[in-house]
Amino acid sequence: MVIVVAISSCGDATSESQSGELEGVGRLPGYDFWAPVTLPDGAQLDLPLPEGGPVGGRVTGNRVLLVGDSILASTAKRYGNEMCDTLEPLGWQVAVEAESGRFAEFGTRVLQARIDAVWDVVVIYLGTNYEGNAASLRDDFEDMFTITKGVETVVLTTGVFRAAQRDVNSAIKEAAAKFDHVHVLDWASVAKIPGITGKDRIHLSDAGRSALAQTIGRALDYAPYREPECLDPRFRDDSAINEELITPTTETTIP
Repeated sequence: MVIVVAISSCGDATSESQSGELEGVGRLPGYDFWAPVTLPDGAQLDLPLPEGGPVGGRVTGNRVLLVGDSILASTAKRYGNEMCDTLEPLGWQVAVEAESGRFAEFGTRVLQARIDAVWDVVVIYLGTNYEGNAASLRDDFEDMFTITKGVETVVLTTGVFRAAQRDVNSAIKEAAAKFDHVHVLDWASVAKIPGITGKDRIHLSDAGRSALAQTIGRALDYAPYREPECLDPRFRDDSAINEELITPTTETTIP
């Protein structure tokens, strides 16, 4: 049995009213569209905000660059397109630069190649793939945050599917604390909800992909103006993908 859960402005269910809101269904703060997510019976979905609140009100443009591994890639338009489907109605021009199997150093490579395209917000989800060296991981994130100086940056913690991810999340928070423009978003609190991940407890279910996109949507909120676009990525090598867990919708691997 499943229930449909959406997010209200305070995280609580609302009763039926003249506005058309039904019990168990609400709206994301600032949103004017419904955002249902189907989760196992009894599961509650309460989206976190980044430290400092939504970043949309602190920027002057609408370009957002998202950098990550297979967790983020699964929401790109070559898969389910959940990220663009969620962020475009908020007015954002969205580039998802994410590839399967990538370690944190991939973020530095992407940002070095893409930061000059001029972005108003950068969102980073890396750390799922971790070789066990916390000091090196902190350095990788500090390198990324140095590149994004002057750009509002949101970094997500990872799901804690193994004990080592606690070290990853600690390293992320320690690196972020050194930079005023970086805001931590607690994805780990969402990833632990039953039904968010699939059978391997790492990659996202259909509901999990929607929840990730909506979590980032809430972190951004509305762009300052409405000229949305789903931008084509430069980084889209899916040769390391496990198609039992994530299935592309188009032929996507680029040498």
